[in-house]
Amino acid sequence: MTPRDRGLTTPMVDDVFGLLSDWRRRAVCLHFANDDAVSTVDVDTLATAVAQRGMGCAGITDTDESAVRDALVEDHLPELDRAGVLDFDERSGSVRYWGQPTVEKWAEYAAEVSE
Repeated sequence: MTPRDRGLTTPMVDDVFGLLSDWRRRAVCLHFANDDAVSTVDVDTLATAVAQRGMGCAGITDTDESAVRDALVEDHLPELDRAGVLDFDERSGSVRYWGQPTVEKWAEYAAEVSE
């Protein structure tokens, strides 16, 4: 079911900033935004990509893949799912990204200013 099918529209600015307030959620959005060919991925692959991106952020020490995976599954993917940015199927461990230009734009900006 797409975000539009669920009645979700472009998120409000406060919602976008709330979503992007954590480096892991920014990394998830950037992972998909930077690779247009990828729209579905399993959680383990995504956790590896997010952990690798986290290694480049100043002051980030939480780069252990299992810790990142646990945080994604327990907190960050469900939050992005509720916002309609992606679909997270906890049973299969798959993540399908729908794309959200507003979120992508601000995630890219945050990545630029935090480097």
